[in-house]
Amino acid sequence: MAQNRLKSDSGSPAPSAAKKKRGGALFGSLNFSAFFLFNHIYFIFYLGFLGIIYIANSHYAMKTIKEIKQIQSELQKISWESNSRKSELMYESMESRVAAKVHHLGLRELDESPKKIITTK
Repeated sequence: MAQNRLKSDSGSPAPSAAKKKRGGALFGSLNFSAFFLFNHIYFIFYLGFLGIIYIANSHYAMKTIKEIKQIQSELQKISWESNSRKSELMYESMESRVAAKVHHLGLRELDESPKKIITTK
């Protein structure tokens, strides 16, 4: 029969009692190492560049939208002014208004219909 013997203590704790590695607070519970980051540094720079482009594009779009709204409001004001002037012109070009304006020059409306001039060749 075999005899019972004590195991020699090697100085290291049991694997179940060893401390588990934790990820940094920045990455949560994921285990990102410096080796992984340095191996993928170009991809990380690429993602950063895309992020900057995305932000710049959104700022440009907002600026363009503001300019479009401003131009639309100016166009609406100009349209209102155009309609107002067109109405004034139609009122001032009425036959009775023109006759009143040129009365002091000695011009007057015709009382009879115009005559047709016929020429022979």
